[in-house]
Amino acid sequence: MTLFVIWVLAFAVLLAVMIKAWDKGLSCALDSLLPAVLRSDDDQWIWCPALAVLGATFIVFPIDMLMTLLVIGIIALVGCKLGCWVMGKVH
Repeated sequence: MTLFVIWVLAFAVLLAVMIKAWDKGLSCALDSLLPAVLRSDDDQWIWCPALAVLGATFIVFPIDMLMTLLVIGIIALVGCKLGCWVMGKVH
């Protein structure tokens, strides 16, 4: 129960901070990272809660998040290397 309360508090604080920082620079940072297909008028209400969930989870379970990011990174690296190898064989 304690972890849940800490997670909810962290989520609420991060969400409030991200909503306030949206017009000051967070939207510009995401616009430069995202392709045009993923942008919409309601980006603030999609990306702020998503980033707040990730941030709160990272605050409560940092080791689990780091291990998940490590596994995702290894899978992406193997996928890129395998894709480059396959594209090199195809002519």
